[in-house]
Amino acid sequence: MNFNISIISLAVVFLTIGCKHNGEEDKKTSEKNGGTLTLAENTGIGTLFPHTITAQTEGLITAQIHESLLRLDSKSLEVIPGLAQKWETSTDGKTITLHLTKGAHFQDDKCYKDGKGPEITSKDVKFTYELMCTKEPNNLNFEILVKDRLVGANDFYYKKTTTLTGFKIIDDYTFSLELINPSSSFLKLLAHPASAIINETAYKAYGKDLKTGAGPFMYNTASTSDKIVLTKNPNYYAKDSSGCSLPYLDSVVVLILPSIEDGLMLYENQKLDLVNTLPSLRVKEIVEKHIQEFVSHPPKSLLQHEAEMLSQFYVFNTKQKPFDNIKVRQAINYAIDKDKLVDNVLQGQAIGAANYGITPNTFVGYDIKKITGYTFDVAKAKKLLAEAGYTGGIGFPEVRVLINSGNSRNSNIVVELQKQLKEHLNININFESLPNVQKYDLQMHGKSDIYRDAWVADYSSPETFLSLFVGESVPVDNNATSYPNTSRYQNPLYDAYFKKGRDTNIKDSSYAYFMKAEQLLVNDAVIIPLWYEGSYRMLSNRVKDLNLNAMRYYDLTKVYKVK
Repeated sequence: MNFNISIISLAVVFLTIGCKHNGEEDKKTSEKNGGTLTLAENTGIGTLFPHTITAQTEGLITAQIHESLLRLDSKSLEVIPGLAQKWETSTDGKTITLHLTKGAHFQDDKCYKDGKGPEITSKDVKFTYELMCTKEPNNLNFEILVKDRLVGANDFYYKKTTTLTGFKIIDDYTFSLELINPSSSFLKLLAHPASAIINETAYKAYGKDLKTGAGPFMYNTASTSDKIVLTKNPNYYAKDSSGCSLPYLDSVVVLILPSIEDGLMLYENQKLDLVNTLPSLRVKEIVEKHIQEFVSHPPKSLLQHEAEMLSQFYVFNTKQKPFDNIKVRQAINYAIDKDKLVDNVLQGQAIGAANYGITPNTFVGYDIKKITGYTFDVAKAKKLLAEAGYTGGIGFPEVRVLINSGNSRNSNIVVELQKQLKEHLNININFESLPNVQKYDLQMHGKSDIYRDAWVADYSSPETFLSLFVGESVPVDNNATSYPNTSRYQNPLYDAYFKKGRDTNIKDSSYAYFMKAEQLLVNDAVIIPLWYEGSYRMLSNRVKDLNLNAMRYYDLTKVYKVK
């Protein structure tokens, strides 16, 4: 039996769906309404404040509570209207004029007068972008979203001016954003959950603990550290093609589980609707066990396997001795047999070993095979280590590696790396498994030698991966927070190539510069690329219109469950 299943088709359930009046003249509800969608993640939540989120799970939940100017189509991953119902771009590509949806309100909350959420206007967008450009510890996404992009953003951030000159209010529902350079990715950044529009009154009431926005679901106080409960926002602005109010679901529950194995067990006991990542070592067993669910008519479960915009890698702390030495980093890269990792540890459950760079092979026109990576070459690894002053590994300090808990394969991988580096280079490594929130805090503050990491695309471009290594904002103090560049890598030529790729809306030119930047990143051995992700997922047949995509981007507004 071939277990490399792409998609086992989900039978179409034909339903006659209409709208019904709920007693209010301007509202209609769909027959699809009702039910709870239960998902599981194994990465803990450190924050749900848009400007502070750094992890995929935080982004998933934040995107349900809050709303950005634009959204992504969950099939094509192209931009579609959000709070902005339409937009125009000037002929030079530098000015974007956006028009807000009239009648869209923030969620009702006790912080507002009479508890009623106010209508969203251009003033709210202005407040959000000024807050996004304010230098403070809670603002981790300035560099990703607006730095060097929006006119006046840098000056506002460094307090050279009190006016964000690139933002212009035209009227209550219309405003413009002026860019320094035309950009093919900026519109997609307007759909990022970190770009969610924030109300000033709510922010003053809650600060970084803000958990009320304008999204389809509201944060419920029944939530705990291991279970996030979201309930339907009855005043959400969006409607379906029949004029029925969205979202359909009554609630969404996101379970934060200790491991992906726990998620599979809950799914098998019908207490979970989606397993987003199956345990790699058990895929064959799972397929054999559930084969009748996949091939029945209609099938009870959908099994999906596809390449994702996701890479798995280890990050060097390039400011920490001995990893400030490029030859040490290169030696370790040559000493790792990545094919063995994929075949023996992952049991082949990956799209492939990361023998090139950090960018997965999921972007049309960006051929990662043109990147010259590291082949498995122990002789070359030993030679480089000797040139760095550690012949035969003698005198090499013990290495501390941090990994995040919640996924047994993280431990399996680091144990294999431990064996390989001892065998091939006589290097000893110890590892510590920590909850992701704790691990990543230590990583941002440079508190170890090497970190296990992964990155899922924020938008469909190699730019989102390469933005992690821009060095100009790395702090001089090695103990200060460095985000998103936790490697603390600094190479002015890399930064120059990256910016040239970022600051053009001509795709071919952009990709050419990104490829030059990525080759430099690989040459300098800043990371240990391990594999390109391709997860198996299981979805209950009761769940309809949940599009699973390569970016793990969830649009739950039109998802419904068959009763």
